[in-house]
Amino acid sequence: MNIKLDSSIDDQLLGNHLYFTYSYELGEQTVKKLLPLVPSKGDRFYWCPPDEDCELLGIGENLFDREYDDMPSAIKEFSLEFSKSFLNVSRQKGGPLLFGGFPFDPNNLKEKIWSKLESGFFILPSILFKRIGSKTQVILTIRKEAATIRSLLKGFSYLDSLVSELLKGKEQEQSANIFVSSEELAVPAFLRNVEDARKEIVLEATSLKKVVLARQMAIHGSFQSTTQILQRLSEQQPQTYLFLLASDQHAFIGATPERLVQGTKSQFMTAGIAGSAPRGSTVQEDDEIGKELLKDFKNTQEHGIVAQRLENQLANIVAGDVAVSSRRLLKNRDIQHLAMTFSGERKQGVSLIDAVKLIHPSPALGGEPKELALQWIKDHEPFGRGLYGAPIGWLDPIEDVGEFAVGIRSGILTETEGILYAGCGIVADSDPEAERQETLLKFQPMLRGVKG
Repeated sequence: MNIKLDSSIDDQLLGNHLYFTYSYELGEQTVKKLLPLVPSKGDRFYWCPPDEDCELLGIGENLFDREYDDMPSAIKEFSLEFSKSFLNVSRQKGGPLLFGGFPFDPNNLKEKIWSKLESGFFILPSILFKRIGSKTQVILTIRKEAATIRSLLKGFSYLDSLVSELLKGKEQEQSANIFVSSEELAVPAFLRNVEDARKEIVLEATSLKKVVLARQMAIHGSFQSTTQILQRLSEQQPQTYLFLLASDQHAFIGATPERLVQGTKSQFMTAGIAGSAPRGSTVQEDDEIGKELLKDFKNTQEHGIVAQRLENQLANIVAGDVAVSSRRLLKNRDIQHLAMTFSGERKQGVSLIDAVKLIHPSPALGGEPKELALQWIKDHEPFGRGLYGAPIGWLDPIEDVGEFAVGIRSGILTETEGILYAGCGIVADSDPEAERQETLLKFQPMLRGVKG
């Protein structure tokens, strides 16, 4: 494409800015079809929500490269700086997006396999493909001090040439993934933790109501094609958030059914998902299992804890009343859950990151009360969760809109090994072996994704 900057832009105007964006449309290009063309190296991400109305694919240089101790604060600070130093030099509207994930618990990092993803990782890509509906836009971004029209033309032309090469290219020659083995890790410790948590919850002397425990499954083989896993998850797990966050050979990937929080210009929305049952082998059996789940005491108690906290939390960041849906069944391929949604008018002065910090981890992933449950997890689980169960999603740093999902039904992979995660909520009536069987169901989406 012949890059032509907006004719109203001059060198004097450019001197006041640091980040520059140029965008154009590709027409009805499906972003998912570009995935096999992307090299499995560098920093990159992919995102597609349950309604599949949009897709995001970020590649190229990561322009977010700062060090941070408190990632949410770093993202807020960066967004403020970015909005002051950003300039769109094309005639089309469009700006870059930050994509990434916060750690489940920044004070509980134990797993080497996560590498630098463990403490949270965000990408501001130099090349972003964004599909909304049937139209796909390419958004090119450059970070440059003392920019001139000439230097920007050179930089954007280079990025555009990379896009052209990608669109004309052939699928990367990646070996098909080979699954060798899997192994449930620390099963005795998990069963013991379920019983210990249950006993503590029933004590009158404690305020602990629920603890969400996680489990790990180790996998071994050759997992060089994350594209192949994403494609399988897309086919096998419809109506989920499909995501990939990768840096070089470390990739966090999954298909989660659960929204953490969405922020539009006018609203905040969240969802409460908890309580689980398997799917039936026939329509009739499936309906019967669902009806039993809706009235099961243990599961409705677990879901009720989640729903009450989310409604109370959202009330702090919305103006007026919280709109609460009726309880329903959320059905995925292997499992069905109790689900509700919560929404309200966005309160002025509350950022999307503020909302993420407030709601994460929901009682569906941490427990209740939040801080007590997190401490219990830290003291008892023999491993770190990294980005599992944590916020994963995107943010527009200019408009302060975006969406974060809960990083469940997921795993962290390298080329030769991986750790898959699954969790379950423990309340007074929990049974250790029943919880183990529930987590085995929750391992299945990712297991099929890597096994084929």
